[in-house]
Parts: sequence; C-alpha cells; structure tokens
Amino acid sequence: MIKFNLVNFLLEAKIFRKIGLPILGSQLVMYGMTTTDYIMAGYYSSEDLAGVGLGASIFNPLYFLTAGVMFGIGPIIAQHFGAKEYDKIKIKTRKFLWVALLIGTIFTLILINTGFILDSLGTSKDIKDISFGYLSAVAYGTVPMTIYQALRNYSEGITQTKIVFLIGGLGFILNIPLNYLFIFEFGYGGIGCGIATAVISWLGLLTIIFATYSLKQYRQTRIYGKFILPDFASAKELVVIGVPISFGIFVELSMFSGAALIISIFGSTSLAAHTISLNIVGLLFMMPLSLGLASAIRVGNLIGEKNYQKANFAANFSLRFSFFIALFNYAILFFAGTILIGLYTNDATVIEKAVGLLALAAIFQIPDAIGFSAMGSLRGHKDTFATMINLIISYWLFALPIGIFLAFSDNNFLPNEAEGIWYGMIIGITISAILNTRRLKYKKGSLKNLYKLRTN
Repeated sequence: MIKFNLVNFLLEAKIFRKIGLPILGSQLVMYGMTTTDYIMAGYYSSEDLAGVGLGASIFNPLYFLTAGVMFGIGPIIAQHFGAKEYDKIKIKTRKFLWVALLIGTIFTLILINTGFILDSLGTSKDIKDISFGYLSAVAYGTVPMTIYQALRNYSEGITQTKIVFLIGGLGFILNIPLNYLFIFEFGYGGIGCGIATAVISWLGLLTIIFATYSLKQYRQTRIYGKFILPDFASAKELVVIGVPISFGIFVELSMFSGAALIISIFGSTSLAAHTISLNIVGLLFMMPLSLGLASAIRVGNLIGEKNYQKANFAANFSLRFSFFIALFNYAILFFAGTILIGLYTNDATVIEKAVGLLALAAIFQIPDAIGFSAMGSLRGHKDTFATMINLIISYWLFALPIGIFLAFSDNNFLPNEAEGIWYGMIIGITISAILNTRRLKYKKGSLKNLYKLRTN
C-alpha cells in the first residue's frame, strides 16, 4: 500500500502537471474558439450572433452523440501504452480510424439534414437561414474533425498531450484571420464562422497526421505502415467504451440546454443572467475537467503496467487535488463574481440576478470537481457504462424534474424560476458525485484484490 505523504503527493503532482497542463490548454483553446466565433459574428450583426448561437446549440449535442465516441480511444490506448503493447496500439489505432471515417460520414449526413429541426422552432427566418448555412458549412469539416479526434485521443493515450495542445493552439490562432476573411471580407456573416471551422478542421487533421508520422515521440507506436482493414472486434471495443462516454456528455449537455430553454420562459433578464453565469462557471470548470482527463490517462497507464497500487494512489491524488481546485474556484466566484459579470453586461437587473446564480454555482463547485475527477479515473479503468447510468439517474431523474418543479413553484418558501432550475442542478451534480465516487471506490477495491493475488 502506497502511503500518503508530501513526497509521494508532489511526485504525482509533477506527473499530473506534465499530462494535465497541455490538456487544460487544449480545453481553453476549444472554449476560446467558440467565444471568438460568437464575438466576431456579433460584430457583424446581432442576427448573425443569434444564428451562430442557435447553430452551435444544435451542433454540440450532435457532435458528442457521434464524434464523441472517439473519446473511447484514449482509455484503450492508455492501458496498452502502460503495458508497453506497442504493436497493439499500432494495429488498433488504424482500425479505429476506419470507425472514425464511418462515424464522421454519418455526422455529415445528419448535419446537412438539420433543416427540419430549425423549421420546428419559432425563430425568425433570417436567423434560421444563418443557422442552417452555418451547419451546412461545418458539415464539410465533420469527417476530418472526427478523424482528428481519433488521432488526438491516440496521442493523449500515449501521453503526448503537449503536441495536441500546440496543434489546437495553432488552430485557435488561424481561426481569427479566417473568421475575419469569411465573415467580413467575403460577406458571409455568421455562416463564415462555419466555413472557417471546416477549413480549420482540415488543417488540423493534416497537421496531426504530419506530427504523428514524423515526430520522434511517436516512433515507438508509429501507426503508419501496412494497410489494415477494419474488423468487428475492434469496432465493438471502441463502441462499448466510447458510446457511454459520448452519451454521458450528451446527458450532461441536455441538462444545461434544457435549463436554458426553460429559463427563457421567464424572460430575457433571467436568460441573460443564466447565460452569463453558466459561461463563467464553464470557464472555471476547465481546471477540474482537465484534471479528470489527465486522471483517465494516468490511471489507464498504471493499470496497463499492472501497477495497481500506484493506480489507486493516482486516483486518490486526483480526488484530493480536485478538492483544492474547487476551493480556488469557489473563492473566485465569491470574491470576484460581480467583477466577472460586469465584463458581460452593465444592466443592473441582469447583474443582480447573475450574482445570485453565481452564489448557487459556488455551492456545487466541490461536488462537481470531485465527481468529474472520479469519472476521469473510472475512464482509466475503461469503466464508462456505469458512469453513463449515474449521469442519467442524476440529471434526468433528479436535476431536471426537481429543477422544473421548483422553477414553476408558487410556494413562497421555495426558490423558483432560474434559481429553482439551478437548485435542481445542484442536487443533480451532488448525486452524480456521490454515485461516481462510490463506483470508483468499488473499482479501487478490485485493484487492491488484484494486487493481493499478484503478491501472494
């Protein structure tokens, strides 16, 4: 049993920093690209901003239901890398790329047929036309986007997170002039954001292919060589691991998207306050999110090495460190919440309501951080189905029903409207944290038993 002490903690922190900081950078880059699209489309016109926002709200859930399956590659490759099974990595990754090609094609077909979704909404024709144009343009980049995600997760599985970050950073930088070119110079408006995204997707794919082909960091696991056809066994392995991850993210997204739709009923002030608060919380969540993703790689590598004691220690480290990150985020929300809200609006009514929502957000910082840390470590175990079920229970059976009940409650003693929805989210996130930490405790117990069998 590896005992907790400061030396062991700092050694593990050094490894997590090496893996996790580039992941944090990658997540911030992705977040920044979306923010850049919104800002630049907004400078063109408010209708184009609304159109891009509406298009993105359709694109994101579809992305995680399709291309999100590629997230299953990371845990699979991480365990093989820890076990030094380099030949398996080479063969499986090539077979996974076939799956990425198929899923990317399906994703494209779905996107170019989203018109019926837009037609069912009561939005103005101008905004719907911009949204459909945006989605149609992005569709040209969905195949390379999905294959890129496969290669990204292969890279992260072998701990090459820094290279992924650098490629993502390059995409972020190029996105700004490309947005300017297509939005303003060519006059496509918000649709230009979709065109720029498609171009960036192709450039990103070509760059990561070049990196994985030529850089020395990929020499041991170089995936290029003899032509390999797909097979059912590899596709099944990826689907079994990846679908629960992608669907679990979709469940979580549906809670926040559903919250926005319900809150919109209570007027523009409530919706603006909710949007601002959620954007701030989302930015702060990048730190515990990155820690959880790093934990998936680290725990997966150690399980692959059959170093079960260290795998449990790494999972415990992630849980402990996520607690400190949550306290840091709590302090930012508590002491700087009003300042951050002021960057978005000068409307006193919106600021007042958003301050109240951020106070509620501070409550779920600890369970949210710890819960995602547990989910990350469970991914390292390739245990994704249970976490998906936990998310369905937490968000669809508790968070949304309770939030909706409170939102429309006329009882003066209960929070209602936007605050009621956020109380529902607090309950759901807390239940998710409890269920996933208990599941992780069970998996750590299994590793302890395996360690005892090996040492006896």
